[in-house]
Amino acid sequence: MSAEGLIGAIISPATSDIANGTASSTPDQCISLAATQDSGKAACLWRLKSSSGTEHLTFNIQFPSTHIQAYDFEAVATIVTSGGNLLGTSQETFSIMGGTTFELTVDTTYPVALTIDGSASVTSPVQLTPGDHVISVPTVVQVNNSSRLRFDHWDDGSTQPNRTVNLQSDTTIEATFVPQYFLSLNSPPTPATGVGWYDMGSTAQFSVPSAMPMPGLLGTIGARLVFKGWYENGERVTAANIGTVGMLEAHTLTAKWTPDYTIPVISLAVIAAVAQGSAVLVSRRRTARRRRKRKGKRRRTAGQTRRKVAR
Repeated sequence: MSAEGLIGAIISPATSDIANGTASSTPDQCISLAATQDSGKAACLWRLKSSSGTEHLTFNIQFPSTHIQAYDFEAVATIVTSGGNLLGTSQETFSIMGGTTFELTVDTTYPVALTIDGSASVTSPVQLTPGDHVISVPTVVQVNNSSRLRFDHWDDGSTQPNRTVNLQSDTTIEATFVPQYFLSLNSPPTPATGVGWYDMGSTAQFSVPSAMPMPGLLGTIGARLVFKGWYENGERVTAANIGTVGMLEAHTLTAKWTPDYTIPVISLAVIAAVAQGSAVLVSRRRTARRRRKRKGKRRRTAGQTRRKVAR
């Protein structure tokens, strides 16, 4: 009947009020409620036709909270008379997730694990509700045994890998990571200084003593190992015991040494000379003692002979 109409609306079961929002329909356009007390509500009204048909309704609901959560609603359709009486009401309950979200994009230059609000391995960009969110990136990302990435700073100047972002709109932040390379130093039998990680493009300094005692007994008598040079891949990098290298890549340097027996040889020569001198001195003393003994014997023999003659 032309005096009757059809109302379709979204109702909040908790309050029995029509939800905030807008509504539209096809193929016929519903009568807007904008001019009524229900302005801004998710509801539509049509005048019933004499012939049957199908209308497709679209509702845009405004959620009361900025936080994403589940909301319960009822889809209601009812016939209303010109006198305001409701006839033939039908309803269907449903739940949807709703609320305001913003897109957060975290650029990290290199692929690194991203943690947001305690959830690890988050893929950027991510939809988040307005407010504070805790964002974390690793302090160090190990690429392999000789290279890694070191967190340096965020684009707003913050140097903490864990930070809080107050999200009020679509936001992009950037974390800067610096590649690092490892300097390995092989220098048996003494450790070298300078081993470690260095930022790409920096200069690493390394050193060992210019000479050191040889291990074992020879070292106790003065044998030494004299530094010969630093080598990488079989080629000498420098002959100096203290050197530098640009860290545009990982390096492995090996220190080589030359034995020096000068002091032991001299010591042994001195010892031999002293020993020889001592032997000569002992020999002379023994010869002198033997001579004194022979002289003593001759004197005693001569004395005995004189005594016999005297008798």
